[in-house]
Parts: sequence; C-alpha cells; structure tokens
Amino acid sequence: MLTVVVPVHNVAAYLDTCLESLAHQTHRDLDVVLVDDGSTDGSGEIAAAWPARDPRFRLVRQDNRGLGAARNAGAALATGDYLAFVDADDVLPPYAFEVLVNALERTGSDFASGNVRLLTDGELTPSPLHRGTHRVTRLAADPRQHRYLLYDRLACNKVWRRAFWGDTAFPEGVHYEDIPVTVPLYGRARAVDVVEVPVYYWRQRPAGDPSISQRLAEPRNLEDRFAAVTSARRDLSDAFADWYAETALQSDLRLVLEVLPDTDDAYRALFRKLASAFLTDVDAEVLTRLPSRLATAWRLARDGDLDALLRLVESVRGAGNGMAAWRDPAPPVARAGALSWSGGRLRIGLADAPALALLWLRETASGNRAVLLPAVGGAGTVHASRLRDRRRWVPGEWTVNVAPPRATLRVTDPVALPSRWVDRETLVAPVVRGEVLRLVVDRPTVVAAEAGEDAGDLYVDGFGELTPGTEIEFQRAPGVPSSVFPLVIAGPKWIARVPMPDLVAGIGTPALPGEPPESWLVALRGPDGVAVPLLARLRWTPAPAGRFVVDATDRGVLRLTAVG
Repeated sequence: MLTVVVPVHNVAAYLDTCLESLAHQTHRDLDVVLVDDGSTDGSGEIAAAWPARDPRFRLVRQDNRGLGAARNAGAALATGDYLAFVDADDVLPPYAFEVLVNALERTGSDFASGNVRLLTDGELTPSPLHRGTHRVTRLAADPRQHRYLLYDRLACNKVWRRAFWGDTAFPEGVHYEDIPVTVPLYGRARAVDVVEVPVYYWRQRPAGDPSISQRLAEPRNLEDRFAAVTSARRDLSDAFADWYAETALQSDLRLVLEVLPDTDDAYRALFRKLASAFLTDVDAEVLTRLPSRLATAWRLARDGDLDALLRLVESVRGAGNGMAAWRDPAPPVARAGALSWSGGRLRIGLADAPALALLWLRETASGNRAVLLPAVGGAGTVHASRLRDRRRWVPGEWTVNVAPPRATLRVTDPVALPSRWVDRETLVAPVVRGEVLRLVVDRPTVVAAEAGEDAGDLYVDGFGELTPGTEIEFQRAPGVPSSVFPLVIAGPKWIARVPMPDLVAGIGTPALPGEPPESWLVALRGPDGVAVPLLARLRWTPAPAGRFVVDATDRGVLRLTAVG
C-alpha cells in the first residue's frame, strides 16, 4: 500500500482537482491522509466530504502549524509500505503512482523520482528544474555517480520506501521544507529510480495568488532559504556537501541573488549577513568551479561589497534570464539539429548551421574504422551502406564527428531520433550517450511482425527464437512494467493474445483537459526477469486496436497508445 499525505490549507479553488487526480490513480492501493491545517476558506469542508466519497481517504484536523508540521502529522499516520506527499494545489497524471511504485517493486531502490510539468493557466510545460535530471530513465542509479540529481529537490514528485524514510521529519514553522529533507536523503540512498515520464503537475499560481516559492523578495523567505540550504549541506558527507554547495549557489541561492536590485536596504543587509555566514563555511575551491561572473558575485557577497554586487547583478539581468545569463562564453560547440531519413540516407542537420568542412563517423568497436561523409553548409548525409563491413552488416556503434571544431557532435536539446530498417534484418538507429550523437547498427533476432485486434483481444505476432517462459510486457517508462501477459511460442514464431478489457482497465481518467494520451512501450521479458524492448519489423504500419493504436517509436520500439 502507498500512503499519500496531502496537507490542506486555504486551497479551496484547487483542492477538488487535486483530490480527483488522486482518486483516479491507476495504482488503486492507496491510503490518502488529508491534513486540514487550520483552513479558513472552506478547504476543510471540501476535504471533509472526501472520506464519504472514497473510503481510501481520511481526514485529520489541526490548528494552523504550517506545511512541514502538516506533512509530519500525516506521515506519522502512514500505514503503507510506500510514502508520498502531494501539495493540495497540484495535480497528478493518472499513472503517476503506478509508474513510481512499479519502478521500486522492480529495482528495490530507496525511492523513485519522476519528471515534472509546470501547470500555468491550464497549460503544461516542461519544468526547467527537471529538464536535465529526468532527461532519461535511470533505474537503481547511485546518487554518488549521478550528483546532478541534487538539482531535483522536490519532495512531491517522489515515492519513498517507508523503511528508508524511517523517522525523517520536515522542519516546522519555516518555508522551503523540501530541501533539508530531500537533499540529505540523496546522500543516504543506496540507489534511486529516475523516471523520464511526467508524474507531477506543479501549479504556478497567478501573480495575485503567489505560492511560497514565488515570493522570493520577502525577508522571511530569504532567511528560510539560507537555513534550508545550510541544514541540507550540514547533513551530507564532505565531498557530497561541496558538490551540493556548488549546486545551491547556482540554483536556490542564485535566485535570491538575482532579486537583490528589487529589494530595500533591510533586505540587502540581511542578505549580506546570511551570504557571508554561508560562504565562510564553504571551501574556496567550490567558487572556482562556478561560472566566472557568478563566482565573482558570490565573492562580493562574502566580502560584503553590495554596491559592486548590485552593479554586477544588474548587468547580468540585462543580458538575459536565469542561469544561462551567468554562464561564461563557451567555445563553439557543434550541436545536432533535425535528423531525417530519405530512402537509405540519413540527413544530420546542425543547430545554428555552422559552415562544415568535415563530417565523419568513427567506429567505437575493434577496427576503429572511419567513414567520411558529404557535408554541405549546415548538414551532412549518411548513406547507411557506408556502415557495412566488407559489404556485410555487422552490429556496431559509430560516433558522429565534425570539423571545425574537431569534436564529436553534441545533442544538448531534445531532438527526434528516427531509426530506419535498411534491409529486412538490419536497423540503423541514432542514439545519444553522454550527449554525443551516435549511430547504432543492430541486427535484432526477435521482432514484432504484426499487431491488431481480433475477437476482443490485442494480438501481437512475431518471429525469432525465444526461451520458453518469455512474456510480453507493457511499460509506462523504459524498464518499468505496467502489465505482463504470456506468449505462445511455436518454434521461430510466437504470438501474444491480450484480453482487450485488461488493457482498457489500465487507461486512467485524464486529470486535466488536453492531457497527453497515455502510452506503453512493449518489451519481452525472459524467465530471468530481464526485459528487452520489442522492435517493430520493417515497414511497420500503425494499426488500430480497439481503444488503442499500435505503432513504433522513433527508435523502432513497439508502442501502444490510448485513443478516444
């Protein structure tokens, strides 16, 4: 069971939408604890109606003590093996808890974290805070090997294993309760699951109704932000503490730095006091790893030179917004733009369209072959046949390189990566590893040949030798199972027949108008429990199947998408 704690305080305009999204979760085994924290706008009455509507909901009341105290009160009543927190003005997609709990069930990790969308005036947009941390799914990741995960400090886009949570408590009577809890838990965690699909819609309030995180220029918020970062850093080991200080100076504390020109003398004096105390305790080496202007700004703050600091901040704000305005000018980096196939040729566009002198591929396996490609202006063309070895297709991987500058071709923004069957047995697929564009030559031995609806079942036919006991698996996110069904294997051919009602039962009720359709990747899971993506055969045509369409991703993986 999953216990979900929802603090409620003066959110009458948003509360029912939030609780409806919880009631409609496809993970049904919920225990929802509503904590009315002394609401005065009718929120308590709205919450009180829910236990009668849904027995999985229960309500406790307390005098107003703040978000941290309300969360702690709810967590103390938890009965489930897993624990989650949801702010009462936010919304969850219907599959949110399903994908996070299923990830933990598969991996045994200490907690799972999902991607976030900002909900602004009814529109969903990617959260800049999570664009880098949740770009790809990583299961059982070691936080010490992926320290950038510390940029994700939210408590509410996560499901925690309650045995790992233990007696953890949020600080009470302060703002920014998440930071002193989530950051140290990264330091304690043995492994975490990071899921690329959005699991949390974080509401951005209108200007006249700002949330705590939107009220940066208030002195109490300033004090609480520094206190939260200081507390979190104190609970980390030395190396992790230094890395977190570097992270905080570029994120949570940078935000208060940027509002200084808009504040009064009292606020600035308080900032000088708090910044000096924090920076005195930070290794000077940390500042050398920051962009030069940001490092200068924090040195000025440490030394108390507010006049020079204000001039610097003003000049940076005039050059742009956010962290990008502080970054040092970087040498030109060749970045991939749009990729598209025409016949057996892959066109690789370059962002910013620099003039190319060379574009070539370098094989990463033994042999280390290189292939020079035609390049004109801002694009180059790969004829797939150039990747063959002595006229034979051999599985392998190639990096894409450019000159000038002589470097690998980087992928820093989301781009479509279309794959292509170049003959009946060979798939060429662009992939990104470590922000470098690569081409993979694959010779899959097992593929899906056909899919559709027949007599109330979804059928998937395929060919290729499979181990007896192999099953077909539908995944909300790569490697995260949603449902599993048996296969009938007959020599080199196999078929899966899945009752359509079983699949339809997995479709959730949309939490918001215009919410993106739900989809599942298809994989084959062997008797050893290892699941591998199921590729769709050459010239796959999207096929309707009841309330679904069966198509393939750009990578060629079979996909099931709910429609209607």
